[in-house]
Amino acid sequence: MFLEDRDYKVVCNDDTLDIITQSDEQTRRDAERSAQEEVEGYLRARYDTAKAFAQTGDKRNAMLVRVTVSIALFYLGQSLPQFMGNEQRETMYNNAIAWLKDVQSGKAMPDLPLYESEDGEDPQNPVRFGSLPARKYTY
Repeated sequence: MFLEDRDYKVVCNDDTLDIITQSDEQTRRDAERSAQEEVEGYLRARYDTAKAFAQTGDKRNAMLVRVTVSIALFYLGQSLPQFMGNEQRETMYNNAIAWLKDVQSGKAMPDLPLYESEDGEDPQNPVRFGSLPARKYTY
């Protein structure tokens, strides 16, 4: 998986994480997959998300890790009774979504891998252009 256990320590302690995940590792992995899919949904049009989420350790984009953790914690908190501590996680979730929308609209430019063309070039312009072959009309 893209996220590691230590990534959660930025936003919560071990005891809180155990309570949120209800000591079930599979629950946490499911929330991480859902969070990753949501993040990819915002970034997929412009960035190569497969490469971005394939990176490990310190090679990962720090903001991408933080946003994914915030969204995963929001999903994990939904299963708690009466949404305990939901205000903080909801604020983190809203901030993460706002950042993703900024990236999607081009207001924020994270250091994420772009799509490469077939010849291995890094296309800086996401707009593709061209035309059909010229036609000759004789009457």
